[in-house]
Amino acid sequence: MKKILLFICALFILSFTASHSYGQNSFNDNANMSDTAKTSFYELQKLKLYPNPATDYLHIEYDIVYIKDAKIKIYNSIGSVVYTKDLENKQEQFKISVNDFDNGLYFCSLQIDGKSFNTKKILINHR
Repeated sequence: MKKILLFICALFILSFTASHSYGQNSFNDNANMSDTAKTSFYELQKLKLYPNPATDYLHIEYDIVYIKDAKIKIYNSIGSVVYTKDLENKQEQFKISVNDFDNGLYFCSLQIDGKSFNTKKILINHR
């Protein structure tokens, strides 16, 4: 919990410093945050999927820093959501059955506060 609070404080300080150094008064303007801070936050959100291609089950592992409103969503190739799971822990691994999914290309997205942070391709290939 302390690490999360320290990270959030660091992000707040970076955005506050960036907004004042450019003469802007917005605390929520992430456009001024340094690229290093954006990259670091992005890199902290980890998503691992296996096996790929999946035949019966898809194993999903994630490790995230921030879990206020975090979700895993799987989309089919035309953009329809076929699976959603709300994430309650910062780190977890689980498996889902893909037997009801048609063969084809899918996209698994890690979303935090409605923004996609990590999206990976999955191929479903039933034998």
